[in-house]
Amino acid sequence: MVESILLGVTGLLNPLNLGIIVFGLLIGMVFGALPGFSATMALAVLVPFSFWLPPDTALLMLSAVYCSSIYAGSIPAVLLGIPGTPASVPTTYDGLAMTKQGKAGQALAYVTFGSSAGGVLSSIALLVGAPLLALVALKVGPPEQMMLAIFGLSVVCTLSSGNMLKGVLVGFLSLLLATVGQDPVEGYPRFTLGFHELLGGIPLIPVLIGLFTIPEVFNMIEQRTKNRRTPPKIGSLKVTLREKMRMFLLTFRSACIGIGIGIIPAAGPEIASFISYNEAIRSSKNPEKFGKGAPEGIVAAEAANNGVTGGSLIPLLTLSIPGSAPAAVFLGALLIHGLRPGPTLFTQNTDIVYTLLVGFIVINILMYFIGLLFNRISSQVIKVPVNLLIPIILVFAILGSFAVQRALFDVGIMLIAGLVGYFMIKHNYPVAPIALALILGPLLEQALQQSLTMTQGNLLLVFARPLTIVFLILTLLSLFWPLLSKAFVKLKPPQEHNNYVNK
Repeated sequence: MVESILLGVTGLLNPLNLGIIVFGLLIGMVFGALPGFSATMALAVLVPFSFWLPPDTALLMLSAVYCSSIYAGSIPAVLLGIPGTPASVPTTYDGLAMTKQGKAGQALAYVTFGSSAGGVLSSIALLVGAPLLALVALKVGPPEQMMLAIFGLSVVCTLSSGNMLKGVLVGFLSLLLATVGQDPVEGYPRFTLGFHELLGGIPLIPVLIGLFTIPEVFNMIEQRTKNRRTPPKIGSLKVTLREKMRMFLLTFRSACIGIGIGIIPAAGPEIASFISYNEAIRSSKNPEKFGKGAPEGIVAAEAANNGVTGGSLIPLLTLSIPGSAPAAVFLGALLIHGLRPGPTLFTQNTDIVYTLLVGFIVINILMYFIGLLFNRISSQVIKVPVNLLIPIILVFAILGSFAVQRALFDVGIMLIAGLVGYFMIKHNYPVAPIALALILGPLLEQALQQSLTMTQGNLLLVFARPLTIVFLILTLLSLFWPLLSKAFVKLKPPQEHNNYVNK
């Protein structure tokens, strides 16, 4: 093991490999920061360019693109309220709030810190425990995926604690929208209204762009009309060491959630960021601060979605099972270079594999420093006058929606979602459950149908599997936690209760 790691360090010290890592990080940040351009798209675009590179160099470039594009998706989420990727949606809640408070620079610094820390921890898990953690992936089947999806949907109760009834209603209706498209097992079309563009379901990226972009644009127009809008300050671009140490346990727990979700096939950074954000609220002594500019919310979401990067490569490299969509593209790149994932990969191609594993750690460390420099440039966006900023946002929203499938139909979906989101916010309905349901709905439906087939219609049999019981307990805890926390506060002595409220 030590000899293999030293071999990987030697391979990493190749100037070409170090240079390609920096190049990949910069390309990934550009792709991630553009709304609608996901990590999967970035990898798919660069895979052909990897043909002419040595295998270890090509894999390092793709890894750098993968990590930095997941990270950079949160930059427009913080500055403009537009999530660059679905995994950045939870970051929007507190990131945009901090920007409006004149703390955009600090919010970006928290994003960079959380992303890098989560990525480093997942890289260490990938390097040290890949074969052992891969055994967990073997235990995961449709029943576990079904319960994971239900657990993820239970997050709605926490995200909508201000108005739980409205949140649950929006989540339920959004689950119905998730059934639009072809049946995942039978293949027949449902609720497409004759539009062949909906055979694949309601497109997620245009909906997310519309939900979080158009309402913010209308808000800017309203403030401009009332002559109340002034460009927010950028503030400090640093996070103190004391703050980082204060969030150590939160960062570690969130990264572990990301690693665990990354190992599970068909899951991804979107699920990890939502679940981690929910757990951060549940474990916080000041849950009322979340959604109003709490740095803990940013760090929790970012450490989790970047924790997925290393976690998703664990079943990929050891079992040929991609843990996420970007990992599936990564699998294609491995096969193109003649590398067949599996146990023999670590023995027959030791130098290449361990160069990649050691490089993954270096990638996430370099991402922190390059990200801080990238933040100085990107943070200037909020200084743009509102007369220019509104059309720029709309152009990016249209381009991002069009780029997913290169269809004007998606632009129309984005605009409709934006108008719906605007009126929902005006009438105090949460929009987060829509994103959550559209992400988890297809996974839940497919896993449910497969579980019914496995158990011959007796779903009670799924609870004979240990991991499903674990997810069931977590689901029940998540569902009833808002009620339990309120009851706990009421049971406190008056003095302690006052101190809790004053915090």
